[in-house]
Parts: sequence; C-alpha cells; structure tokens
Amino acid sequence: MIRLETRQRLALSETIRGLANLVAAVLVLSQFVGDGPVSWPVIILGAAAWVGFVWFGLFLEGERR
Repeated sequence: MIRLETRQRLALSETIRGLANLVAAVLVLSQFVGDGPVSWPVIILGAAAWVGFVWFGLFLEGERR
C-alpha cells in the first residue's frame, strides 16, 4: 500500500473531489442537453458517483488525524 504524506493526501483529496464534480456534471447535465428522454438511472448513477467520490476524498483528508 502506498503511504502518502499529509500534503500529498490533501492534494489527492482535493483532486478526487474535483473529479466528483466533473462526473456529476457529465452524467447529470448531459441528460438535459441531449434530444432523448431523461434517463433517471443515469442521473441517480451520477449522484451516487458524486457522493462516493466526495466521501472518499474526505476519508483521505481525515486519515491524517
């Protein structure tokens, strides 16, 4: 397992939370831009992915304590 320094863990945490916002934007907002009907499973997947990435980012940040 890779051991990260505090500064590295904080940087990774911020990056993962930024990735969460991009995933949510792509999966949720793209549903409203397209011509097809809105897919609720994709919206729910985007929301779940956002929660998962944010939780993991906060977990990494809290690991330094």
